[in-house]
Amino acid sequence: MTLPDIAETELNPEAPMARWHPVFNRNPGWQFSVMLVLEVVLLFIAIPTLSTGEAGQSAVAFLQLVIAGVAIALLAASGWLRLALAGSFGLTLLARFLPGLLPQTITLATIFIYNILVTAAMAWAVFGAGTVNHHRIAGAVFIYLNIALLFGLADSALILVVPDAFSGLADGGVGRASKVIHFSFATLTAEGDGGVTPVSPFARSLADLETIIGQLFPAILLSRLVGLHLARST
Repeated sequence: MTLPDIAETELNPEAPMARWHPVFNRNPGWQFSVMLVLEVVLLFIAIPTLSTGEAGQSAVAFLQLVIAGVAIALLAASGWLRLALAGSFGLTLLARFLPGLLPQTITLATIFIYNILVTAAMAWAVFGAGTVNHHRIAGAVFIYLNIALLFGLADSALILVVPDAFSGLADGGVGRASKVIHFSFATLTAEGDGGVTPVSPFARSLADLETIIGQLFPAILLSRLVGLHLARST
């Protein structure tokens, strides 16, 4: 490392990172707020309508497509990440429009991978350096909601392997998705839900882990945002 490089590193500790080709977009902007609005509509309006039939399923598929388009176009800064997002979501669409083409476990796995990548992209921007603005806050709320979605997917996958992992989810079909998401939010916020109870050891472990993350995330986020604000003020 040359002397100018050493001086640059001392003045700006993130300078070496800036030379790397970015994987995620680290500038929280309007797309973060848009994705939060779409996520709220998806989780609290569209998914509860799944039990109403084809119209509800079409609404969920449309919102997922819009969210995926925004994530691929605006969050991913590298070609391979765009390809990974598009590929995982593409398999989800195939499973949606061609039922039986893929096993349900594969479908859940691709949805989980896609949401992990989107959550990582948001986290990279929200917890990265930069100005604290309302778009960054919106991205943080999106991450919190997506954590509940990820655990809901994990619970659904566990149910496929251990059908009696949870009590209170006796009815199958599309109506179960809304119950699983509700249970996930109740667990994440430590509210608890008397209608659904984890029975198997793995189900209880997932619930415990989600509760711990739900309690730690706001504290970690708050400390990071305060630190960023103080850094910008000095």
